[in-house]
Amino acid sequence: MTDSRQKGASFERAVVRKLNEFFNDNGFSQITCVRNLDQYQTANQCDIEIPGHAVECKAYKAGWWYATAWWDQVCEAADAETPVLVWKFNNKPVRVTIPLHYVNDSFDVDNSKTCVVTFDEWLDILKTKGHLFDEVA
Repeated sequence: MTDSRQKGASFERAVVRKLNEFFNDNGFSQITCVRNLDQYQTANQCDIEIPGHAVECKAYKAGWWYATAWWDQVCEAADAETPVLVWKFNNKPVRVTIPLHYVNDSFDVDNSKTCVVTFDEWLDILKTKGHLFDEVA
């Protein structure tokens, strides 16, 4: 049986790989993300940091929907950054929970109002946020 911490770390590494491929393929090669290993020793740390975003990853054996506690966790870790929850269950596609205001700035900034998209849809949205990466050199 796979250790849950090992399963989570493996999922985080897969997300980091996909994000770094995305950054390289879309002209953001100045961005390289890594897993935040401090998360295991310090409370309120996200799994992955990319400019303007705090990313939390969750991988579980069974289920259909993300837990409210997961969203609360990433919101607490995000501080002023955009919280992003990347989650999956075995044999189900990867999903991403983000605040509605992140997708459409006509919404008030309120992280309690969310939407769920596929991982690829999130990357499409992230591409439109490229200005956030301009400051990184």
